[in-house]
Amino acid sequence: MVGALGEENVVTLETLNTLGNQLRKNGELEEARKVLERCLVGREKVLGEDHKDTLGTVNNLGEVYYELKDYEKALEYYER
Repeated sequence: MVGALGEENVVTLETLNTLGNQLRKNGELEEARKVLERCLVGREKVLGEDHKDTLGTVNNLGEVYYELKDYEKALEYYER
């Protein structure tokens, strides 16, 4: 999936975020969590912790943890 663009390319990171969201919508919550956490690491490194796209991924992870019924972890992401 990463291919020629590399792990730290903004297009790659957007694709990871989109994939994570689609996995969540399909009910594949553990896989969504893994993909979104990978995306978050990249976005924090490339864009910074306060960039709107990084924070969008933070929110998406909150949704995944909420759907996993890990409400404490979801709240950590939502409050970030």
